[in-house]
Amino acid sequence: MATDKLSQWLKGEGFIKSPASDNTSPASTQPPQTQPIIHSSTQPPIPQKTEKVLPPRRDNQNRPYAPQRSGAPRTGFKSSRNDYNPTIGRPTLAKKEKFHPTNFLNSGKKGDIRVVPLGGLEQVGENMCFLEWGNDIVIIDMGILFPSPEHLGVDVLVPDISYLVQNKRKIRGVIFTHGHLDHIGGVPYLAKELGFPQMYATRLTKELILANSEESGVSSKLNIMEINPKSHIRLGQFEFEFFHINHSIPDGVGIVAKTPYGNIIHTSDFKIDYNPSDDQPADLGRISKIGAEGVILAMVDSTNALRPGHSLSETFIEDQLAKIVRDTPGRLIVTTFASNIGRIGKIVQTAEEQGRTVFLSGRSMERNLVIAKKLNYLKYKESTIQPMGRKADTMDPRKVLILSTGSQGEELAALTRMAAKTHKDVKLRPDDTVVFSSSPIPGNELAIVSVMNNLSEIGVHMIDNKQLDTHVSGHGHAEEVKLMTTLLNPKYFAPIHGELYMRHGHKEMVIKELGFARERTLIMKNGQGAVINEKGVRLMTDKEAIPASDVMIELGEKLGQHILAERTLMAEGGAIFMTVKHNVGKVQKIDIRSRGFRYMDTKHEIFTQLGSEMKNVFERNFDPSRPEKALEEALKKSAQKFFYQKFRKEPLVEIVI
Repeated sequence: MATDKLSQWLKGEGFIKSPASDNTSPASTQPPQTQPIIHSSTQPPIPQKTEKVLPPRRDNQNRPYAPQRSGAPRTGFKSSRNDYNPTIGRPTLAKKEKFHPTNFLNSGKKGDIRVVPLGGLEQVGENMCFLEWGNDIVIIDMGILFPSPEHLGVDVLVPDISYLVQNKRKIRGVIFTHGHLDHIGGVPYLAKELGFPQMYATRLTKELILANSEESGVSSKLNIMEINPKSHIRLGQFEFEFFHINHSIPDGVGIVAKTPYGNIIHTSDFKIDYNPSDDQPADLGRISKIGAEGVILAMVDSTNALRPGHSLSETFIEDQLAKIVRDTPGRLIVTTFASNIGRIGKIVQTAEEQGRTVFLSGRSMERNLVIAKKLNYLKYKESTIQPMGRKADTMDPRKVLILSTGSQGEELAALTRMAAKTHKDVKLRPDDTVVFSSSPIPGNELAIVSVMNNLSEIGVHMIDNKQLDTHVSGHGHAEEVKLMTTLLNPKYFAPIHGELYMRHGHKEMVIKELGFARERTLIMKNGQGAVINEKGVRLMTDKEAIPASDVMIELGEKLGQHILAERTLMAEGGAIFMTVKHNVGKVQKIDIRSRGFRYMDTKHEIFTQLGSEMKNVFERNFDPSRPEKALEEALKKSAQKFFYQKFRKEPLVEIVI
C-alpha cells in the first residue's frame, strides 16, 4: 500500500530490494516437528545442488547427516556445542539455511494456520496469543492484567489457557517479545500448567522472566533460550525470524512467522524512535525487506494509533528530567515504571552529576536496576545507589533523590505509603517535590488521584505529565503505525493490543489513509482470531471460537467466578446468616445474624418479617425425602427476592438447616 514516492525513497535508500533476488535461494529443509532448532543468522546459506528433492541436512562442519530409515533413530549425529542433541531435547545453535515459502509448498506442508489471541485485544494488558498449524502450536507472550476495583481481593488476571492445556502435547515453544509484565507476568502462573515448555527471549527479557518467577518457585524449572533480532528458529513446521523494535524497555523484538502463504507479522508494542536513550533505533531497512518477501497478515500495535503525529523520542524526556533534577532545591521523589530502564538510567546519571544519593524504594525497582547493571544497560558508581533507609529522611535534602514505585497508585507501593504517612523510613515534607514520570494505565486513574490527594494534604510540590513533558509513550502514534504498516505492505491487516475502540479506529485509519480494502482488515477478538490458508485470511466463526475469559489469581491460585460474585454481594449489600431449627418440618426457631447490612439490630421489624417469610417457605417446601441442600437453596432464593423487593439490593444470604 506504499505510495510511489515512499517506494522510490525506500529503494533509493537501499531499504527495499527486488524480491525476485530471493527466487534463487537454496531450499531449506525441515527437521522433525519435535526438534526445534535455532540458528545464528551470521552464517551464510549452505550451497546446495539444484534438485527436485530437498537436499539432506548438514552438520556444523558442512557434512551431510547419515541417511535414516523410516522409524529408525537418527545416526551419525554428534553431540557438540553447535549441534542439536536429541538425547537432551534442547535447541542449540546451528548454521542457518535460507528460507523461501515455496519450499513449504513443494514439501506438501499446507493446511489451515490459526492465529488465536487469548488476551490483550479487549483490554490494555494480558497479552497472549498462539499460532496453530496442524500438530504444532507456538505461543507468543504470557502477560497479566492488574485488577480493577471491582476485582475484590484479586492479585492479577491471566488469560484462560484451557485450550492450550488440552493440547499441550502440540506446544513447540513460547516466544516473548519484551520484558513488560503485561507480556511476561503470567509465566509464574501458567508455565506449570503447560508442562514448562521451551521458551525463547532476548537477554534482558530472559533475566526479567527469571527474576519475576523466583518468588513463585518456578524459575529453576524454566528453560529459556536467548534470542536476538538476527536469530532464526524452527519450531515444528513453523520458522521464525525477528526484527528489532523500540519500546519503553530495551531488547524488544517483533516476530516473523514464515509460512507457505507468506509471513505472519506480530509487531509487539513498538514506537519508531530514531534516537532512543537505551537502545538501538528500529531497523526500518530490515522491516522493509520483510515486507518485500511477502506478508500475508500483519498484526500491528494499536495502543496509541489514534494519537496524531509522532511520539516523542525518549531523549526528549531525558533533558526534561535532567533539568528537574538540577533545579529542584530540596528533596526529590521520582516515581516511574521499574521496567523503564533508559529513563531510570538518565535519572541516576544526572543525580550522580549533581551529587545526589539515589535511594531505591520498591522491590521491583531494586531488582530491575541490578539486572540492568549486570547487562550493562546502566552504569553508575556503587556509592550513588543505596537501599531505602532512615538516611533518606535525615541527610541534607538537596543531596537526596528517591526513586520509587507507585506511579499507578498501587495499594502497597512505596509512594502510596509515603502519601498515606505509613512508610517506615520516609516522612514527606512540604518542601519535597514528587514527580510522576508516567501516565495512568486505564483503570488506575482513581487510585492515582487518591495518592495525589494525600500528597496535596501534606503540601508537597507535584509535577505530572500534564504540567511538564515527563512522559514519553512507548507506543507509536498514528504516523508511526502507518509507516510500519506501509513498510510491511501486508495483504491482510489486523490491529492488536488495546481497547476495542482503539482497534476499530486503527482499522478505519488504514482503510482511509493507506487505501486498504475493508474486507482485508480484521478485528479479531480474544478467543476468536484468524484462519490463514490458500484462499486468504478470514476470521474464525463463533463455532470455532475457544474460551478466552479472564482468570483471577489470588495468592498464586485460581479464583472461581462464584467467589468474586459472593464478595461483590457482600460489598454491596452485606451478609445475612440464618439458622433454621425444625422438628419434622415444623419450624421451632430461626436465628438471624447480620453483617455489613444496613440494619444490624436483629430486633428490627425487617428481620421479624424475614423470619415469618422463611417459616412459611420452609413448611411449604419441606419434604423428608428431599435433600436439605435443595431446601436451603429455595430459602436462599426467597430471602434474596425479599430483600430486593424491599431495598433493590441483594445481600449475601447463607442458610443452615
